[in-house]
Amino acid sequence: MSNLIEVSGIVKAYGGIKALAGCALEVREGEINGLIGPNGSGKTTLFNVITGYEQVQQGLVKFRGVDITNAPPDRVFGLGIGRTFQLTRMFARLTVLENVLVATQREEGWARSVTRLAGSQLERARALELLDFVGITRLANEPAGNLSYGQRKLLELASLLIADPAVLLLDEPAGGVNPTLINHLSDRIKDLNRDGKTILVVEHNMEFVMGICSRITVLSQGSTLMAGAPAEVRSSPAVLEAYLGADEEEAALDAELRRELDAAAHANATRLASVQATVVREQGPDAGSPREPEAAGPGASVRTRPNGPPPLLQLSGVCAGYGGADILKEVTLEVPEGAITCVVGPNGAGKSTVMKTVSGLLRPRAGEVSFRGERVSGMTPKQILAKGIAQIPQAHSLFPEMTVQENVEMGAFTVGDRRLVRKRLAAVQELYPVVRDRAHEKAGSLSGGQQRLVEFARCLMLDPDLIMLDEPSMGLDPRTRSMVFDMVALMNRQGKTILLVEQNARAGLKLSSHGVVLENGRVRLTGSGHEVLTHPEIGALYLGGAVTATAA
Repeated sequence: MSNLIEVSGIVKAYGGIKALAGCALEVREGEINGLIGPNGSGKTTLFNVITGYEQVQQGLVKFRGVDITNAPPDRVFGLGIGRTFQLTRMFARLTVLENVLVATQREEGWARSVTRLAGSQLERARALELLDFVGITRLANEPAGNLSYGQRKLLELASLLIADPAVLLLDEPAGGVNPTLINHLSDRIKDLNRDGKTILVVEHNMEFVMGICSRITVLSQGSTLMAGAPAEVRSSPAVLEAYLGADEEEAALDAELRRELDAAAHANATRLASVQATVVREQGPDAGSPREPEAAGPGASVRTRPNGPPPLLQLSGVCAGYGGADILKEVTLEVPEGAITCVVGPNGAGKSTVMKTVSGLLRPRAGEVSFRGERVSGMTPKQILAKGIAQIPQAHSLFPEMTVQENVEMGAFTVGDRRLVRKRLAAVQELYPVVRDRAHEKAGSLSGGQQRLVEFARCLMLDPDLIMLDEPSMGLDPRTRSMVFDMVALMNRQGKTILLVEQNARAGLKLSSHGVVLENGRVRLTGSGHEVLTHPEIGALYLGGAVTATAA
């Protein structure tokens, strides 16, 4: 079988972060090809590179043997490569039928007016045929904005098909779609393949991708880890390790590097202790003193322990999502005060959505979020921040054209006492030398690891009670990743409660006293970090399969 698309040696970097590092991919003609990998492995970036939405610094993309590297999106589309997006893109005020007809305008421009009521009879007949194919003909005259999330996915597929591309690149077609529609979508993709379409699917739903693909390529940290049949991929220890994270006890860090890391951790601990009083609130002689996390015992559940202290943060029956689709489905979990709680799970499980819901960036449709026993769901992000909850997001969030010091000082924008701001700045400069040494350089010039430490420093300027870290190790090399985890542990030992979402599940759970596994928006396993990490079915949660029991 010949390759319709061939990608080799692709390098794509954003500032100090390499999203793709020598990536390779073959899309076999006439097959359903899968592309999987942990969060941050470069899947969507690779889609963007192939379709011309991102320019690369190095490497080659070929279609039917012709070099299309860095070709603009319109040329790539014209050659026969069509794609969908993670988040559906449509004209909400146009009808479903009109949305499909928009794709017929590509060769004549907007002069024909996409809002006209009638295309050619041939175009309309084909559009209705495709709506029937995906199963939403009855909605043809409904405004697209009225569709459910799953129906929007089907509309996007129909809109792509009317252009009749040679190869379909589907970016998370099953993401956020209910099980009934997932089965329907799976059948339609198989039908398209039987009719001769070549398909490349990026998908987090492992049962879905393993069930429809004949060949799957796995990305890890921007590089191609392996390619093979679904059974080979599912049974590969290397693939499972990529999802769970390398075992630090077996990692390829030599003894000298380990000694360097230990020395750095000791030095940081000494610095942190010396400036502790200026980083934490003045709450009396015990303020900021180390609090030993209370380890969850056997049979730990997501409910408050009857004889233990109340949780600092609690989610109760939370349902939340985007565009009418629930990503979180009755999520109940708690974060004990003074502990590190790590939330892990396969891509698309809802981990980042938990943090957005807690921080007020996303309002739950049902259920509630409480902090220190007070309901905070429904409050604005500013109000929640004032309560003592701070979040460091997954994507680097520094202002690249501002200096390092200016970025750090932005963390104290709600602090009116300038003397206190200066003290806290001095404290974080001592704790994170990069804040002092690179103070007047643009933040965009820093490496990925250095940017992450500056984000930590900015967060500490607010002195929050709860720090939420969304994928702090993403895109970092082993040395820097270890340093970041050391700093997370140090913040916790100095009294900060940590809610950690981490794609390196093994490292995150080893660091944590409490672990929670999400899958498809539901809590599937809870317990101590060790219990969750060693649960016999955690591999099935990541690579597809049923879980028969909770951690105990």
